[in-house]
Amino acid sequence: MEMWKLVFGLLFTCWAGWGIGLNTNTGVVRVEQNPGGLCSTFVQPYNSNYDCQEYSTTTADGFRLGVQRINTRSDSGQKGPVFLNHGVLSGGDTWVLNPPDQSDQSSAFILADAGYDVWIGNARTTRYSYGHESLTEQDAAYWDWSLDELAAIDLPDMMHLVNNITNKKIYYIGFSQGSQAALAALSEGKLGDIVEKMALLAPVAYVSHAYTPIGVAAVDLHLDQVFEALGLHSFTTKTETGKHYVDLICKAANLGCYEDLASAFTGINCCLNNSRISFYDKYETQATSTKNLIHLAQLYRADKFQKYDYGLVENVKRYNFITPPVYELFKVPTQNLLLASGAMDALANVLDVEKLKLELNPGYKSLFKPLYAHLDFILAYNLKQEVYDHIIDFFQN
Repeated sequence: MEMWKLVFGLLFTCWAGWGIGLNTNTGVVRVEQNPGGLCSTFVQPYNSNYDCQEYSTTTADGFRLGVQRINTRSDSGQKGPVFLNHGVLSGGDTWVLNPPDQSDQSSAFILADAGYDVWIGNARTTRYSYGHESLTEQDAAYWDWSLDELAAIDLPDMMHLVNNITNKKIYYIGFSQGSQAALAALSEGKLGDIVEKMALLAPVAYVSHAYTPIGVAAVDLHLDQVFEALGLHSFTTKTETGKHYVDLICKAANLGCYEDLASAFTGINCCLNNSRISFYDKYETQATSTKNLIHLAQLYRADKFQKYDYGLVENVKRYNFITPPVYELFKVPTQNLLLASGAMDALANVLDVEKLKLELNPGYKSLFKPLYAHLDFILAYNLKQEVYDHIIDFFQN
């Protein structure tokens, strides 16, 4: 009997220390002790007032997604869990790039200080996820995904991780493609049973009126089709190959891209702390699949919010129809939804946001910022006053 007690005690110690357990929706869940992770890089060095833990969950197709949990030591998230989901060409560090001890603190710290149990998601292949069970970055299959997989697999898996651990409904905040993935998932009946309220920042569904300099130039040059023809499976600005293609776009469109890469990708933002731009550039952009970028280019050209277009023959095999099915936005629950958009946003353009609103049923709330562009919704120095005071009020009332 004493031996069994000892064995059980050791197993329990391992389970508690490393978070090893079983999640019925997503496979193995475990706490990662990661010295190069998001917690050790962005949270722990700054301030001892926050607890930060690293989790991962394995998807059915083998990707190990990173999820971080941040609480203040004094409050421990008594207002419930809030899940933050990043946009394209970025990762979960989007929400912690500004330190907690300054007036322009980041979203995760604002919410933790307000008493929320903050969870940060990291989609497949991003820097603060944990790769794949068997594939590497050199494998084409590692990059064989787009918005469809983010909405159908990654987002539900990460959200169910949070729900299973906390046993509470979740407040959701999605930025850019993080809003797009949520709308796609909700339109297909996913997540509605575990979401309390949802705020979508710079909300994206339709993108045909986007006018970011580098994005429009890339679409006009059909670089998405060039990437596909050349068999390029991933895209990043951090490699020589990626920089080469960015240079091609910049020269073709007469852009000074590397003078202000953020504005080239997102448009001019009103309220960023310019002294921190070099710090942002150190971590962003991150790699994404070229298939994901091709999907966005398809949406731009088609002026539809639909699944990936594989071409007539493959569409019939996958969808039983010659064209991809649309995500039916009228099926998205709207009574607990807030859309926060900006007049100067070149990616979530006001015309595309209005088209999104027309597709949704009535009941949603709107927050409109006349001066805000795309990155202002995650990095602005006045983010708390301009955005999060409204979001927190919406969540609590």
